[in-house]
Amino acid sequence: MKISREVRVGLLAALCLFLLYFGFKFLKGVNIFNPIHSYSGRFVEMKGLVEQAPVFVRGYKVGQVESITYDFTRDTAFTIVVSLNSDINVVEGSSLRLVADGLLGGMAVEVVIPAGKDLATIPARSELPTSIQPSLVDELRGSMLASIDSALYSVRELVDNINGQLQGDKIKDVLAHADELLTSLKVSSTKLEGVMRNDVPAIVQQVDSVLADVKKLSANVSEADIAAVITRADSTLTELQKLIETANSTDGTVGMLLHDSSLYNNVNGTIQTADSLMQEIREQPNSIIWGKKKKRK
Repeated sequence: MKISREVRVGLLAALCLFLLYFGFKFLKGVNIFNPIHSYSGRFVEMKGLVEQAPVFVRGYKVGQVESITYDFTRDTAFTIVVSLNSDINVVEGSSLRLVADGLLGGMAVEVVIPAGKDLATIPARSELPTSIQPSLVDELRGSMLASIDSALYSVRELVDNINGQLQGDKIKDVLAHADELLTSLKVSSTKLEGVMRNDVPAIVQQVDSVLADVKKLSANVSEADIAAVITRADSTLTELQKLIETANSTDGTVGMLLHDSSLYNNVNGTIQTADSLMQEIREQPNSIIWGKKKKRK
């Protein structure tokens, strides 16, 4: 059977259209060899979400965003449709959540599926509840804005306090006290300069003289024969100890003089006799010298 040229051109065109359609789907990331299920959800804002963005379940990619439509007459202006692999069982309680995809600002959709075996399956093309998870940039921006707001509040309080201090005569009093303080510091500086110029050199000269005397004394002490002096002192103390022992002993002359009471009595008697003799000489010198006694009346 011979096929005409027109039929062959038509078949070729149909094949090209088929390849173009599925090639376009393949380039968009749609798995044309596996069946898919679609679910939709409504969002107030997209945060930069685009079509063909990945769809995850617990961090595992299970599909992509198929389409995004919008109607700004509604609060939930954006409607998205996600395509999931047919083996993903979306049960009751599941939802779509808009999450950040990496640190570069990309967005993705996460299907939050609760755990449980007895939960009923949600049919395909159903609308799921939605939520938006703040990204790391949003959290940092929020904390940074809070810190900036706190800092601005502190600066505002500081400016108010300064304005309050500047009002009235307070600033004049502060400047007057500062002027007095500067004057006092100037006088003290002048006095200190005079002391450093006049008194300090004399004190330094006296200190140098004292240090020279101390140096000479130290040299004399170092040159003195301290050992010989100590030896002589020790010898003297030994001789003194012997003298004391001799005085305490009754064997020697010194000991007998110190310990014999009869010697003391004899000496005392001799002194009394000598005293009587001297008295008699004073009273009757002739009787002693010439042997004549004075007649008593």
